[in-house]
Amino acid sequence: MPGRRQETPLTVINRFTVRGDTGRFERAFREHSQYLRGRPDFGFLVTVRLVDRPDVYVHLGHWRTTRGFLDTVHEDAFHGHVRKLGPMVDAEADQAVSVGRVLRGEALVGAENVVLTRARTFGGSDSSAFRRLFAETTEYFAGLDGFGGSDLLRSTLHPGAWTGVHWWRDTEDCERALAGRGHISLLARMRNTADVEVERTRHVAYERVLS
Repeated sequence: MPGRRQETPLTVINRFTVRGDTGRFERAFREHSQYLRGRPDFGFLVTVRLVDRPDVYVHLGHWRTTRGFLDTVHEDAFHGHVRKLGPMVDAEADQAVSVGRVLRGEALVGAENVVLTRARTFGGSDSSAFRRLFAETTEYFAGLDGFGGSDLLRSTLHPGAWTGVHWWRDTEDCERALAGRGHISLLARMRNTADVEVERTRHVAYERVLS
């Protein structure tokens, strides 16, 4: 049973609040991301930067297996990158599994076209109403121009904690979708099931595994 768990996919969510020069941080993390891309069982990495808090970056690292991630974090090279990045940031980390991913298209790098939904469901593990409304929101967005996809990530470390991701082709498509009455109504209903925070972000990078 433990071996099977290590073969399951995993998403690592890192939120970095940069203490100083964001350009210096981006360069250092770029080196780290290139290292990750060469690791066994690494899938892809999405990097976004909050629109209202440009000192905050969120990185979603997708691994094909939990084993690949665990093997990597025990590497000396990994710890070397952590030591370099650590003094630059205040960090929060989570691990999650995807419970519903919809892929339609890609988001342009540099646009404000990725939305994060951070939620903690009322009652901890009773999440069915929140999950249903997130799925309805995705279905609503899918009927609009420029929709790229979504992912709903359930935390494996914090019961009742969720990270939702929606993305669009560009900034304009994203803004139109968020301003729609359908989204506003669904968001209000979602907030009856969970503490919900919606964050607009700029898409910084999408990096796949090295072939």
